[in-house]
Formats: sequence, structure tokens, C-alpha cells
Amino acid sequence: MTASPRIHLVNPMLNPSGGSEWRTVSLYRQLEPSADVRVWHFREAPSQAFSGVRMSGIDTRRLSFPRGGTLVFVGVYFNIGHWIRLARPRRVILTYNTPDAERLGERVDLIRKACGIEPEIVFCSKELADQVPYRGIVEPSLVDLDAFVPRDRSGRNGLRVGRLSRDAPEKHHPEDMALYARLAEEGCEIDVLGATIAMQQAPFNTGKVHMRALGSVKAPEFLGNLDCFFYRTSPLWPEPWGRVIIEAMASGLPVVTDRTSGASSVIENGRNGLLFDTTEEAHDLIMRLNADAALRRTLGEAARETAESLLSDEVRARVQAFYLQPTAPS
Repeated sequence: MTASPRIHLVNPMLNPSGGSEWRTVSLYRQLEPSADVRVWHFREAPSQAFSGVRMSGIDTRRLSFPRGGTLVFVGVYFNIGHWIRLARPRRVILTYNTPDAERLGERVDLIRKACGIEPEIVFCSKELADQVPYRGIVEPSLVDLDAFVPRDRSGRNGLRVGRLSRDAPEKHHPEDMALYARLAEEGCEIDVLGATIAMQQAPFNTGKVHMRALGSVKAPEFLGNLDCFFYRTSPLWPEPWGRVIIEAMASGLPVVTDRTSGASSVIENGRNGLLFDTTEEAHDLIMRLNADAALRRTLGEAARETAESLLSDEVRARVQAFYLQPTAPS
């Protein structure tokens, strides 16, 4: 009887709304039926949001770390410990999903020296792949299409505009607070999940703006209660992909996002979402949705179809086949 492939997924697993963390969980769930797969985090306790996933902590003092098989680092933003010299993996895969070419290069060099093998690189978007001198594959983050589903939004009064992300300042554009206040004054309701402390403490002249702490509600429930999803980040942090945009599209929401986010590449302006360059354009597009329920419905239906195509059974099978190979593909 052939043993199941052994796959180790490494990520800190600390942030309940982190794209890298949920990419790890989604990959775990895709691979778990066909592989001996485990998620490895660091000494800090992982978020309770990831309960139900088979996890172990990396602790060299207890000789607890991945050994053999395929070693997958989901992200390059965290450090790789000396334990990798003893891990003896057959394959090492690096997921590059944050724009930091210098760190990527450092991780590639470390793996070459410590393991004696060439790491394979998985890019979260074509845009990131084009920015570095390495070859690899582009792989979507496997959003659960059974968890993020369209809801019946007919009969609602007013437009509920929402936004979801980590509560880091670089995840929010400096002009967004003024935009939220203006939209609320014009009749929209604003709901931000993952607002920073400063955003939560900001005074508003209307009770239609809600700034919520990260983790106060689960993402599928939050998105299901919106009529429109808005997203952009700080100019200092160009979004390399934006998994949450795909989650919103899967939820049947019309998405209004700026053209710099990686996930905007799957949006055809006016067909399955709306794209903007300036704050004024964003305002006008949201108010257009506020006045046109038929447009909201048409964009939302096309958004769901796009998510289904992007994350089809064929795509998932291809992703699974890539990781289940015992050695690097030639």
C-alpha cells in the first residue's frame, strides 16, 4: 500500500482575517483528503478561528518541526529557523504573496544552502510574478465557494457598503474615512470590519457608519449582510492580490475596487464589478449602485460566475496535483 504524500504547510497562523492564514487553511482542506498534511505554526498560539485544522507548533527545544516530504512556506514575510537544516524535505515550495523581492531572494538563497535543493515558487498573482527574476506558477487562493454564497438581497432599504481586511493602517487608504462620512450623509450605510483602533475611535455625525473590531463577526456572515463591497489599500501598500475581493464576488456582491489591487485583474469594469482610479470616481460608482438595484443584481451574478470559473473543480484538481507530486516537476 502506497503511503500518502507528506505535506507540511508553514505559516504563523495568528491573524483571523489574514490572507496568508486563510490561504493556508484553504490549501490544507484541499489536500487533506489525499495527503498526510499538517499546518506548522510558531510558538505563539494560533488564532482560535483556525480550529479544526491539524496543527503543530515549531519548537526546536522540543525537536518539534517538519521532517521530510514537501515543505510549503505560505508567505515570505516570516523568518525561517535553523530547524530547516534538519528537516531534509524532498521539495520546498515558497508562496510569494507580499511584495518584498529582497526577502524572497533571501529565502531562496537560504533554502538552496540549507536543503541543497531549488525551491519552487508559487505566485498569488501574475503582477507579483512579473516583478521578480524568478520563474514559478500563479495559483489562486482557494476560496470556499460553499461558505461564501449569494444571498437574497431584494427588498432592502438603502445601500449597505462594506469593507473587510486586516486592521493594519497600510490596509486602509487615507482618504477612505472622509469617503465613508460623505456616503453616509447621502443615505448609504457603511460597515467596516477590521477597522484600526484610530478608525474605531473616530467621531461621525451620523449613526450610519460602523467601525468594527477584527474578528467580531465571521467573514461569510459579514459579506452576506452587505449590498456592495468596497476595497482599496494605502498607496504605500499595493495589494498583491486581495483574497477578500474574491470572497465578496463569490458572495454575489458588486465589488468596487481600485485598479491597483491584484484581484482587479479578474474584474471587467461594468460587467462583473466596477473599477476606479480616484476617490471621486469611487463615490460616484457607489452612488450609482445605490440608485440602481438592477445593476447591483447583474454585477453580483456575474461576480459569482467569475468566482466559480476562477475556482472551478478543474482548477482545484490542478492545484492538488501540483502539491501531491513527491518531487519537483521537471
